[in-house]
Amino acid sequence: MNARALLTLCTLLAVGTAPAVSGGVPSRDDLIRAFVARPVGTVPAAQATGRVREYTLDVRTVRTEVSPGVTVEQWAFGIPGQPATVPGPELRARVGDLVRITLVNTHTQPHTVHLHGITSLAQEMDGVPHTSAAILPGQSYTYEFVATEAGTHAYHCHMQTNLHLDMGMYGALVIEPREGQAVPWTGEHTVILDEWDSRQSPDAAVHDPHPDLFLVNGRTFPLIPDVHVPEGQTDVLRVIHMGAAPHSLHLHGHAFLVIAKDGHDLPAPYAADTLPVLPGERYDVLVKGRDGTFPLHDHNTAQNVNRGEYPGGQHLMVTGGPARRADGTSAPVPTPGRAGLPAHDHAAPPAAPAAEAPARHDHAAPATPDVPAGSAVIRISNFEYAPGDLHVAAGQRVTWINADPVIHHVVLTRDGRDEVHELPAGGSFTVTFDRPGEFRYRCQPHPFMRGVVHVN
Repeated sequence: MNARALLTLCTLLAVGTAPAVSGGVPSRDDLIRAFVARPVGTVPAAQATGRVREYTLDVRTVRTEVSPGVTVEQWAFGIPGQPATVPGPELRARVGDLVRITLVNTHTQPHTVHLHGITSLAQEMDGVPHTSAAILPGQSYTYEFVATEAGTHAYHCHMQTNLHLDMGMYGALVIEPREGQAVPWTGEHTVILDEWDSRQSPDAAVHDPHPDLFLVNGRTFPLIPDVHVPEGQTDVLRVIHMGAAPHSLHLHGHAFLVIAKDGHDLPAPYAADTLPVLPGERYDVLVKGRDGTFPLHDHNTAQNVNRGEYPGGQHLMVTGGPARRADGTSAPVPTPGRAGLPAHDHAAPPAAPAAEAPARHDHAAPATPDVPAGSAVIRISNFEYAPGDLHVAAGQRVTWINADPVIHHVVLTRDGRDEVHELPAGGSFTVTFDRPGEFRYRCQPHPFMRGVVHVN
């Protein structure tokens, strides 16, 4: 019997019955018979064979920077005495455990906890107000179930679900195999997808969101931490979708193996590099570490933005071993000469025409502007600010000079407001910084161009 058939047989045994396996792979009829024979319904607490796992959650209003310069109000789950976060704390148990999750409603709104994907619980433990209790402010309630199957699940509030989920009330719930049962991975990484409308207000009479931020684990690029899979090591990514829009995760430089969906092992795992994920779905995928650093991002490019500005959104980096050159040497690989350009923006900027090519009016060589005496200079060349970080004294002037053959901007943030200055080819702009602070700036049409003026 091959490894895939053995995995399938073990899975079917775990759910209560196993079909006869012929030829190494169960047939369609085998799988249907196993499903029909499978026991379903409430598993009494007395049937637990493992530990009692107890968790307490409360709910707090927090304010979080979910995207650079964008801070929003959130309703967040937390463990008492620890910071409340979006996503909420990851809850874990093992097959056979009796799991108890107590919600202490410390918030101003009624809430519940729905255990998304758990099928062994009683109706009263499902967390849906139509069939179980709503937990009012000041009340508490304990949800319990016997963990019967290993897999990736989630928990979230099911009270006025469209609003409460959009306010961040969700987290991961992972059921691990029994102690001592081998798994084909070494490390684990949880990736929770969501969308956010930066303008939404929980006090609005009607909740009608139009998302402009696209989150992984509660943040947008570039605030999303890297996922590190050491070279040669196999890790599992647990992908959970708690938002409301379809996504299509693509991983550069790798093929991954999809081994489970919605907490159920797949009888026939399959290799892919792009994973369509719909709201509520969960996938387990195996990733084997390699040399270099590669993006994992939503291939719906409209969701690789932060309020319309690219790059952003659902984009993170999967890091492995040191990068190697195409000839196999381990010398560092040169990077393009654009400071701060994320690795996924791999298209080269427009190049200036070769000297022998016919000159075009819009690509004419820019004139050299006059620079005010005593001014520090930031030169814009090859789609990059140089220097990107500049240190000056209070009262000093700074001049930006556009030496590229295309229009750039200096969008300078001061006093919480953006000042937009358009620089044509050869253009310049000067400002005096009269007080200390850190002043960020960027180019509007090329938002990968960013820098900071540090005024001492």
